[in-house]
Amino acid sequence: MKLQDLHQPPLPRAAHWLTWAGLLPFLGALLAWGIALWLAEPRGVAIAARAFLVYSAVILSFLGGLRWGRAMSAGAPPSAYVLAVLPSLWAYPALFLPRPWAVLALGVGFALALWFDTRADHLPATPGFRVLRSRISAAVIAAHGLALGLALGSA
Repeated sequence: MKLQDLHQPPLPRAAHWLTWAGLLPFLGALLAWGIALWLAEPRGVAIAARAFLVYSAVILSFLGGLRWGRAMSAGAPPSAYVLAVLPSLWAYPALFLPRPWAVLALGVGFALALWFDTRADHLPATPGFRVLRSRISAAVIAAHGLALGLALGSA
């Protein structure tokens, strides 16, 4: 925990539950993608893969919004706002890449966002925020690893 975090209110329990619930669409899309591959259903593969990628881009963009809110609350300099828009500027074009590259780009985007929100971050955060971000991001990055395997298997 960083010193500036000590003056913040604690992270509500609902934030933990809702954060982890946000993993469900990733897992559902992965399951559907795997089943469609197993059943050799190209349309099902395409729909499940698109669902995974679009949700990934939405959540990566959400992380930028989260950073924007933290920057506003802290009265941060303009550079903090630049970092806040980078996730959406990274996620949107990734959706137009071939499937394996899109999965890889989004996974890297989550890893970069995690680094900025934990290791390179000077913004105050609610106690528990960085730990929760690290854990959920590890799960999301692992989901992207599985998706990459599925994407390479269906290419």
